[in-house]
Amino acid sequence: MINSKTTLGLLALWLIPGLGPRRIEMLCQQLGSLDAVFGASIDNLSKITSLAPEMVKSIPEAMTSKTLQQELSLIEKYRLRILDNTQPAYPELLREIHDAPPILYTRGNIDFNDGLPLAFVGSRKASFAGKSMCEKLIRQLSKLRPDTVIVSGLAIGIDSAAHKAALDNGLKTIAVLAGGLSSIYPAQNRILSEKIAQSGALLTEFPVRSQPMATNFPLRNRIISGLSRGVTIVEAGERSGASITAGYALEQNRELFALPGPADSRFSMGTNQLIQKGQAKLVMKAEDILEEVVSDYGPVQRRSVSVEATDKQATHLSVEEKKVICALKEGALHQNRLTNITGIPVQQLLAVLTGLELKGLVIGQPGSVYQSVET
Repeated sequence: MINSKTTLGLLALWLIPGLGPRRIEMLCQQLGSLDAVFGASIDNLSKITSLAPEMVKSIPEAMTSKTLQQELSLIEKYRLRILDNTQPAYPELLREIHDAPPILYTRGNIDFNDGLPLAFVGSRKASFAGKSMCEKLIRQLSKLRPDTVIVSGLAIGIDSAAHKAALDNGLKTIAVLAGGLSSIYPAQNRILSEKIAQSGALLTEFPVRSQPMATNFPLRNRIISGLSRGVTIVEAGERSGASITAGYALEQNRELFALPGPADSRFSMGTNQLIQKGQAKLVMKAEDILEEVVSDYGPVQRRSVSVEATDKQATHLSVEEKKVICALKEGALHQNRLTNITGIPVQQLLAVLTGLELKGLVIGQPGSVYQSVET
């Protein structure tokens, strides 16, 4: 149930096709208030530039429209929370962007203005190494800054890996959708979405039954970056949704980070280009992010927590795993070279390397070359 007259009025305007955040803001500014918008005559509304005739006709009828009544029923049915941009609970960071939606639909239990929101996005067709590094960075963040909130888009690939890593490490997470909350897209992430709603939030600007059309995804991406203090691109093709999010992050004056990858990898073309152009900071560990987005994050704090985390992690490694990590400290090595150095038979070595990759400690590269993430 929506009890706020302001929320109800903004929702009514939001449901008018094509009106959008900028036109709603313009209407309120030119006419002086939300009440004045609904009280304006057709003639006065017609004088406002950029309003199409069908919009002008819809505005006086919006508060009593069948569309609004149906939407209110759906909001109640799915137990959604509606935030408007005049409420203190509306995300302050999102309020900063020039085309912030006046209405947000949410499900979950989270204070959008509490904690350190950081976005992680990347390719849907993510590599094993990319997902492992994403998980590792979020695991590190959970130890260094337990108030971190992971923001992503619920897509398969890197987005899903980011949400899951947040949940696995006790962090809150926000999933921004490109459609309404009556159905989850992609369908295979419905169970994940329920877990997110229990310890974070699902969020969208789209009406309850909106389908995730292709044109919605760039709009979704601007919300992901707008909600966050920094955006990390884990993997991205030359032209991809993650690259679009990077563009919004730069436009919105957010800190932008990117993970480097092999020069010939299709997974890393977008991230490598962002780093090459000086648009994104190269990231190898969580501290690289925190030192840019947290003003008082100093070297003493970084060193003490890092040593503690490393020591704790080392106690859970087998003798063979420790041999491999030690060998890789000087740089990347081919598996045959690792066999010679460690004395571990190749078949056993492959099993050890797979285990270390799953733990996020080693990255496999093309040509059976392996690299420690700590080097």
